[in-house]
Amino acid sequence: MEQNLKRFQEMKERMPAYREVLNLAEKLWEAKRQMMAKLNLSPLLLEKSNVKMHLQEGFPFFELGALPLDFERAEKYFYELLKIFSTQTPQKYEALHRILEEKKFSFRPFLHDFCKGRVAEASLYEELGQEGILLFFFTIQTLRPFLERYAEQWQKERPKEISWTYGYCPFCGGYAGLGEIKEEGQRVLHCSLCFTEWTYPRLRCPYCQNEDQQKLSYFQVEGEIDKRVDVCFLCRHYLKTIDSRERAKPIDWEVEDYLTLYLDYLAQEEGFQRPAKLFVAVK
Repeated sequence: MEQNLKRFQEMKERMPAYREVLNLAEKLWEAKRQMMAKLNLSPLLLEKSNVKMHLQEGFPFFELGALPLDFERAEKYFYELLKIFSTQTPQKYEALHRILEEKKFSFRPFLHDFCKGRVAEASLYEELGQEGILLFFFTIQTLRPFLERYAEQWQKERPKEISWTYGYCPFCGGYAGLGEIKEEGQRVLHCSLCFTEWTYPRLRCPYCQNEDQQKLSYFQVEGEIDKRVDVCFLCRHYLKTIDSRERAKPIDWEVEDYLTLYLDYLAQEEGFQRPAKLFVAVK
């Protein structure tokens, strides 16, 4: 934990323009760690044969809407996160609070729709503007500790001999949020929701499965040889990728996502985006 706090501080000193957002990110990360330490979720009904069947057929083990989520506890945590937001960036919080009051917002039915795949970041932006983006962000933060704890249970029953070659998470169906280059050049994807990892072909877009090398590329910031942004010119999506071969382990991938926010801005300035929805709809 101390090492990650040190990295937050170093990044704030290196990129003072990002200090406000990194201050918030640091507090949210600490809140999630505290939440996960308190979570004692009921065991999932996991049978190795069932886990194996889902992997073989290309279906995530759980659709997000089917997880036994404690909506009361999630709602309480959501408002705890908003309280942190109010102390870090009070003006932005007031704008969000005002619009939620005007819309008579109720978190539980909203979260239910979110988990069923009925809510997209783009649609929230169209309806609520920048406050819609914030609502989407804090909903993701609310879900993460629950999903990570459930994914840990599932991971214990995951058959190692069965490969997973899709761009979405084998546990919850979340799209890849970060990429990693491991020893011998192996590419690994990390779920944007529960941070489950799985191997994936290096020369394939995880979002549209494009393998045309003329339409796949990447860019790097000068001097940062351990980070890059993979881009697909076919679907216009991007994936931040970390070369972990020379990195200290273990890596906290949520922290890594926060500390590379400047790469998101650079990619988006070039017209690339993350997927509009965070998880795949598999029928």
